[in-house]
Amino acid sequence: MDNAQNSLTLPRKPVGGIRRVRLASARAFSPQSRFAEYELIDDRSAYVETLTADEGLLRVRHTLTLVFDKHQADAWFDRRWLERCATDGVVAAIETAAGERLRIGRSDRFGCEQALRLERFTFASGAAPGDRPTATLVLASEDTDRAQTDTDDYEED
Repeated sequence: MDNAQNSLTLPRKPVGGIRRVRLASARAFSPQSRFAEYELIDDRSAYVETLTADEGLLRVRHTLTLVFDKHQADAWFDRRWLERCATDGVVAAIETAAGERLRIGRSDRFGCEQALRLERFTFASGAAPGDRPTATLVLASEDTDRAQTDTDDYEED
């Protein structure tokens, strides 16, 4: 049998990144809460879970980095939205490029007490003449549990 494989016949395996993100306010969150979906720039967004142990306590830091077109982000994320995100937080429903669906910012143990909160929001013009201006929203939270598999069908705005 020939070990050489034709790259056109190999199954495509998605790698890394987030394909879809929906956010809902953590204030008074319930399974009936409405989610808003935001269009991401391809292959630029990521979710990172960092597990650490501090004096025998397991902690999980959730970091969600979302990259958008700057002009769309200007319309979506005004100062009031960012202030609410910093104080009340958000719950995120994401779908990874590999098709995994996760819910971040709400846990069985703490509910929305440990919601994702604004860590930073940055704009970048790009370095080359053809670069697209971007806005990067970084949301983070700490919890004792890893992100949950998302099986809910949330309402969308």
